[in-house]
Amino acid sequence: MRYIETVVTSPVPGREDDFNRWYEDTHLPEVLQVPGFVAARRYALTGLQVPGFVAGRRYALTGQIAADRPRFLTVYEIETEDLAATLETLGAAAPTMTASDAVDDQTTVIDIYEVLGERRTPRDSPDDARKSKNISSHPELPLSNWE
Repeated sequence: MRYIETVVTSPVPGREDDFNRWYEDTHLPEVLQVPGFVAARRYALTGLQVPGFVAGRRYALTGQIAADRPRFLTVYEIETEDLAATLETLGAAAPTMTASDAVDDQTTVIDIYEVLGERRTPRDSPDDARKSKNISSHPELPLSNWE
């Protein structure tokens, strides 16, 4: 079965370079040594918000503004038949992993999600469905090149 682990976190103020260097050069390679953890990718919050419509419905933009939220997201891909055992292995390995004092532990949130379907692109939808939804009328929204 396939899962993702998301880690949202921020560096200690003034330590972003140290944080990013540790994450890229040390932490990701250590986590990816754990059986079942097959890939990882990091992201940085842009600060932009989605316009007030999703699936044709208007909604209010609520919640914390970007400046008040953890800035970095890491998505780990996990492939395992026994998620609990894989997470136990990660937990057992954690004390041997290199820690960093550049991580603001107070901002860190970790969640595990089960993958429910395959990754989809606009090319996966019939052309008629794309035209009827007028998706292509938004050139500012990239529809491909995610990998």
